[in-house]
Amino acid sequence: MNELSREQQERLARHAIQRAVARESDRLFEPAKSPAEKLRAAGLDRAQVHNLENIAYSTDRLSDIYDFLKKQTGRPGRLGQKWQHENVGPELLSALSSLGREANQIATTVRIEYPEAIDDDAARRIHLELCREYLKHVAAHYQYSEAVQ
Repeated sequence: MNELSREQQERLARHAIQRAVARESDRLFEPAKSPAEKLRAAGLDRAQVHNLENIAYSTDRLSDIYDFLKKQTGRPGRLGQKWQHENVGPELLSALSSLGREANQIATTVRIEYPEAIDDDAARRIHLELCREYLKHVAAHYQYSEAVQ
């Protein structure tokens, strides 16, 4: 078999990562319902959920997403209480953090097949993409639950 060039490995690795993220996104669809329903039950404003999703899509740092959730959950007064409702803020933090394990697995699997195409930052970038997918589902479930009530 011919050896693949670095460029070919990178293209194939990107495609493999996209497929793996898509599979994981589909798996995350149902688990995202629970926090969305808790946010809705807490009476959280749609803008807050939209802001969380926007943070995820506008940053290249996982810490920005975590910091947003921590700030909202830790706020004094009514808004903080809404993010604390049924422990939803910490639940979201935990769910996002746990996606790191899946991101590491995806990066490791792709690295085995395309060793020249995966750098040391791949798992972090995959983790960020999985967080975006999860929060996209949370926001969609939230908006849908708002519309059908």
